[in-house]
Amino acid sequence: MNEARAGRPGLLPVWLGWVNSIAWFWIWVGAIGFVLMVHLAFLVTWPDHFIHEDSWAYLTQAEAILKGHYIEDVTKRPYGVAFFVVLLSKLFGPNILVFVIVQHLMSVGTALLVAAIVRFAGAPRFFALLAFCLAALHGRLVHYDNSVGAETISNFLVSLAAFIAAGAAFRNWPAFLAAAGMGLALGALMVCRSAAIGQAMVILLWLFVTLDARLLRRFGAVGLAVFVASAVYLTPAAVDAVIGKPRAGSESVAVMAFVVGYSGDFDHGVHLDRKAKARPYVEKMRAADTAKGWADTGEYQWPFGAVQGLKMPGDSDADIGQVVRDIFIETVTTPSTLYRHVTRHFFREMYFLLFDGNSVARRAPNPQGYEYFVKRDALPFFGSPTGFERGQLVRAYYKPWWPLPRFLPTADQLQNWLTQIMGRGYAPNSELVTFCCGVKVSTEYDDRPGPIRWLSAATLILALVLLIGGAASYVGLVRRPSRGLVAGGALMVLLALVSAAFPAFLIYGYNRYAYYVIPFLGGSSAILASLVFDAIRSYRTRAGDGGEDRKVRTARERMQ
Repeated sequence: MNEARAGRPGLLPVWLGWVNSIAWFWIWVGAIGFVLMVHLAFLVTWPDHFIHEDSWAYLTQAEAILKGHYIEDVTKRPYGVAFFVVLLSKLFGPNILVFVIVQHLMSVGTALLVAAIVRFAGAPRFFALLAFCLAALHGRLVHYDNSVGAETISNFLVSLAAFIAAGAAFRNWPAFLAAAGMGLALGALMVCRSAAIGQAMVILLWLFVTLDARLLRRFGAVGLAVFVASAVYLTPAAVDAVIGKPRAGSESVAVMAFVVGYSGDFDHGVHLDRKAKARPYVEKMRAADTAKGWADTGEYQWPFGAVQGLKMPGDSDADIGQVVRDIFIETVTTPSTLYRHVTRHFFREMYFLLFDGNSVARRAPNPQGYEYFVKRDALPFFGSPTGFERGQLVRAYYKPWWPLPRFLPTADQLQNWLTQIMGRGYAPNSELVTFCCGVKVSTEYDDRPGPIRWLSAATLILALVLLIGGAASYVGLVRRPSRGLVAGGALMVLLALVSAAFPAFLIYGYNRYAYYVIPFLGGSSAILASLVFDAIRSYRTRAGDGGEDRKVRTARERMQ
């Protein structure tokens, strides 16, 4: 036997490699299958609660397009989500169940793209699997995947653009072809959610820094991505101009109102006569602020009352909009008011958002509460309300073809499994619930900090490791970590922080805005774990070789 092995030295490693690949294939099949079961559990538990407070705008736009009334516009939302709904309607029919099912699948796709980026960065397969689980199983993500909105498609497009950028940087994909793909993804992203400009800039700048090419080629690739993204973003506006579609405006004035109310100077600057009218109300509301903000989103939206106080008799919406813009520009360009906004509002709301620091950030609304919006914003064109009861989707649609029923669970067994999954911390409960092995966890619906705080802590630790470790490795105090892990970790950290920074700066740290952050927090956490594993393995290797790396030892001797 030994002689046979000696004659074929590569046989055993090749055989082990095949076994390893097959094992990992089935591990991934199991992980994806379990994640799909979690999403399915949400779908069948609340099969008629797919509308939240923003869904009506997107679905109304889509209905207008499908009925040939695109020229009419009564909302102020970007049309990207509506175009997506129209596409699904043309492919599968105008059914709200179809839209939500596709959102769940796209959410799983987002987690797979994050895991692929972690793998591209050089992390072992286990840590890519960890990134996938962290980015796919958070209850807040699945909660909002189950209602029509811009969250799911926006995160998918961000992760898709980041995935293409990582492929160009780590796997040497053709730079200009990758840039064109990035541009399409980022352009579609901006059509869906204009606030994603920060994430788009992070991906473009990261590609410019990490792309292994000459400077001119880097500029060309990033420039092509910007050009394609701009062309996609401006296409709807160009079509509107050609067909004479009037603009209904945007939400920019409403967003600016928050900054004006929270931090505007109502004693100095422009429009003092208007500010004098609103000053008593603004001072009263600012005095009522606490270290943990306000108790609910209704109180957080008091700046709209301040805007009403700025009105003069005879003012039109355009007049008050211009006033708000003027005070907003004054607020963010005046050092004293900008400093107040950053220190008193922005940092605090970032903490709330990343660490579930107050009830507005940590407590998701009970899905049963969406029944109000379902009834108020009924959309029979899309089959909403659906009329389905809990568990009815399984009984109505789970009918596997023969001979699969001999190998698959019955409808009652499947529903029982889904119910058990929901009881592991996903279903609304004001108390801690048992997760496994006696461990109790909070849900997204109680008033306790959830798992996002651990993901955020890991992300901030990774940011410190990258900053401090980079400087230490430069002077030779520690071994230089893998370039891929450093670059991939930087991308995940920047995407997570920028995704939180825009809503925290402009509005507040609401629990829904954590949706944009969590997948990249999961990617950051997995890369941090991979760096720790790599450091431990390197330390044991050096110890086995009889001591420190020569460069590290020489640097320490010089310092002594």
